[in-house]
Amino acid sequence: MPDFSVPPTHPTFSTRSVVEEGWAAWQPFLEHNGYMLRRRYHPGWVSEAQTTGKGEFECEDSSHLQSTKGRVLDATRISDGMQVILKFVETASEEAAISAFLTNEPRAEKHTLPVLQLIPLSGHPELVFMVMPRMRLCDEDLFGTVGEFVEFLEQIWQGLVFLHSQNVAHRSVLLYTGDINMSNIFVDASPTIPGGFHFIRAYTSDGVHDLTRYRGDDSQPRLIKTRTDAGPMKYYYTDFELAVHFPSFEARGLVTGYVGHLRNLVPELSDTVPYDPFKVDVRLVGEMVWMNHLLTGLQWYDGIDFLAPFAAKLRHRSPKRRPDAEEALRLFRQLVSKFGEKDLTTPLQYLDAGERRKRWASLFLKRHGFNWFSTTSIAPFLFLCLAVLTLKYTKICEVV
Repeated sequence: MPDFSVPPTHPTFSTRSVVEEGWAAWQPFLEHNGYMLRRRYHPGWVSEAQTTGKGEFECEDSSHLQSTKGRVLDATRISDGMQVILKFVETASEEAAISAFLTNEPRAEKHTLPVLQLIPLSGHPELVFMVMPRMRLCDEDLFGTVGEFVEFLEQIWQGLVFLHSQNVAHRSVLLYTGDINMSNIFVDASPTIPGGFHFIRAYTSDGVHDLTRYRGDDSQPRLIKTRTDAGPMKYYYTDFELAVHFPSFEARGLVTGYVGHLRNLVPELSDTVPYDPFKVDVRLVGEMVWMNHLLTGLQWYDGIDFLAPFAAKLRHRSPKRRPDAEEALRLFRQLVSKFGEKDLTTPLQYLDAGERRKRWASLFLKRHGFNWFSTTSIAPFLFLCLAVLTLKYTKICEVV
């Protein structure tokens, strides 16, 4: 089995990492159970680039796992060609138990990524392969209009209401890794990318050829549509590794536990001080909206400032003054109920990393009294600061 404690040994287009070798060892077992891994993970694999002389990026099997954990890999269900995800999960884990529980609950298929099958690992009763449909990260592709983002948030709240109605608190709705990303919410990309997308090279259909923007012709090969062109989208919660499930509403209580990397961002999260996990879920969604989409300097988009008062309620420091999921859904619907077609079709402006940094620096200087700096002059000033810091760091290294 893959040794998840060992990081990849710098895999290349022609060599596999330790983790990848582990997956290759399971290929015959998985094929016997009805799932086929990509060519790179077949026993005795020799890269196409070596055998044909093609360039690295001209060969699908040059794509290797980026993660140091390697617990997740894509596969194809042999019986019908369905694209799936395989994930190593501990048999006795909350993730396996909660995922299986939710899959069998009515309405779950509308909100949570279903578990298609649990395959016990031969010789390793402590682990199972969890098989799920392969979907796309919800923010892999940019939101193009206010309406697209409203549709996304509506389903986020619907899903959270459903989870809480089943006495499940997710607790890792988002993950703090430098900035907050929506890593545990996926979207069914079949409407936007009818021909499918590659697991590693997500903006290709086959690992080689780039997807092309939709221009009104459905016969285009390897096309990618906007959410608006594709029609209604469907978003799902997944990854219940940190979730907690209570047997009934009456059995709900406070919990402890360090969740993700959010202790500094959400102070109520603690290893020792009990907290309400359901109110934490609400705050985590609020932090996601605030950090990714509203906070000047980190936001991705211009055009959704109307969410600021709503996000403030979700992020209230007192859990008792924070709405629950049902109330948050009601408040959100009330907020957007007055929107007409013109409002919903308003384009969102995506801000690249450089623009976000420039806005953050400008805001920082203004807060500290440097109002005479203009946005256009901030770049040279920051460059000067960077040069000074680099010089100081160099001198410190020389002394050490």
